[in-house]
Amino acid sequence: YLSMARDIKDIKREMTDQFMASEYMRQRYGFGAGESFDTHFSTVSLESIFFAVAAFGFWALEQLFGYHKTECAELISELKPHSERWYANKAKAFMLGRELVEDEDYYDTTGMADEEIERARVVKYAVAVEKAGVVYIKVATDSGSERVPLPDEQLEGLKSYMKECKDAGVVLEYINAPAEHFRLTMTIYYNPMVMNNEGVSFSGGQPVHDTIRAFIKNLPFNGEYRNASLVDALQVIEGVVIPELKAAEASKDGVAWETIDAKAVPSSGYYKIYNDADLQLTFKPYETVSD
Repeated sequence: YLSMARDIKDIKREMTDQFMASEYMRQRYGFGAGESFDTHFSTVSLESIFFAVAAFGFWALEQLFGYHKTECAELISELKPHSERWYANKAKAFMLGRELVEDEDYYDTTGMADEEIERARVVKYAVAVEKAGVVYIKVATDSGSERVPLPDEQLEGLKSYMKECKDAGVVLEYINAPAEHFRLTMTIYYNPMVMNNEGVSFSGGQPVHDTIRAFIKNLPFNGEYRNASLVDALQVIEGVVIPELKAAEASKDGVAWETIDAKAVPSSGYYKIYNDADLQLTFKPYETVSD
């Protein structure tokens, strides 16, 4: 809304245009039809100052209404019961080791420091998806720099908490699983002046390997993986001429693999490249085709 709010100059111009178009004002001031306000009144004239003050007042009022509208929309979006987002936010609000306020679905955090609250909220990632009348809640937490499933005792605490918070009649199921395995087969045509046939850059490091790992790791929780987006990320690497994707595959157990056709969302909410062997990259020097 705020990006669409009118500028002070635009508000003043609308008022002065109406002023100059008024037959009564033309008779009182003696200016002709079609004259502009700025050519007839100086910026320090009483009329110009009056319109400037009025325009500022209208602008300030529109800004206040804009902020209010945005704030209300966010509150409604976050607090609306029965929505998938509401259930996901409730899961992330779970605090291990704390009891809910009696007969309520929230905690009393009076006297708790922000760091203490964050530490108690063990569910770092959550998303809710409804299928066939069941709300499935995918969850994960952090272990160092990696997403991992909740320990059993934390999951049981979450289930008990959500039972107190959920709407009557809603069936909840939980997906608290390790990251799905991700495997990639690619041919990388590279500039031999920049890297070698193992993907090692002469400036140091293995930028192709690092980019793929970072791309998979940084996908949003329960976000959609896209083959095209991965290729786009590789194309900007210095020394990479053509990243040719042969196959992208996913597996829940690392044994049975399924080919990813263009896009996919991991059932556990996140992917992981578990082994170096899962990056099957072949590096070929790029040669210009001549007639």
